[in-house]
Amino acid sequence: MLTPNIEDSNKLRKTSAHWLIAGHPSSNPRLVAQRFSGEVTGLELPEGGRDWDGYLIGIDAVALVVSAKTGISKEMISFWSYIAERNYPRLIIVNGLELSETDFDDIVLIANRVLEQVSTPFLVLHDELGEPNGLISLYDLQVHDYSNNHLKKYSADEELTALVSEFKSEYEDQFSEFEEDGFAAGMFVPALPIGTERKFGLEEIQLYLDKITKH
Repeated sequence: MLTPNIEDSNKLRKTSAHWLIAGHPSSNPRLVAQRFSGEVTGLELPEGGRDWDGYLIGIDAVALVVSAKTGISKEMISFWSYIAERNYPRLIIVNGLELSETDFDDIVLIANRVLEQVSTPFLVLHDELGEPNGLISLYDLQVHDYSNNHLKKYSADEELTALVSEFKSEYEDQFSEFEEDGFAAGMFVPALPIGTERKFGLEEIQLYLDKITKH
């Protein structure tokens, strides 16, 4: 099972892949790309784009940014189909979750329908006002608390563990179909949330970016 590990991540960082973070202009892919370390390029997908080869020169892996406020455009579907057919290591980043009527789970359902089957290593946690303030890992049931905008990790309590038990089981079933290198081989596709105001998702996504090395 893919276990994000900071120590392993740092070892790979020197030879980490060149990532392309692409999306509709409304999802601000260039701004998202600037939030990560390493060789990362942001791209606003052009309207009506169909010849994607030119955008992928020198690219080792791809992330598609989807805004919860604007969803998935036809250009994003076309681009995703192109990279999926070529087995690029890839993941989906969901942003725009604050003050949105559409939540992370909604976007995952849409992605499963119009892109391909994706997996959710983390689920979003919310504060008393319903705003996202952290994550729970479905791998080890650790809460990643960003309520003070600084990461604090602790084990989920019994109530939260029970609430996510079905999601954890589904995630483990999905992952069991692949070998350890399923993500690098472009067979295991995670979808991860990222905060705009709070920093949840940054460290978690960075660990996945660092898992891929240059070809």
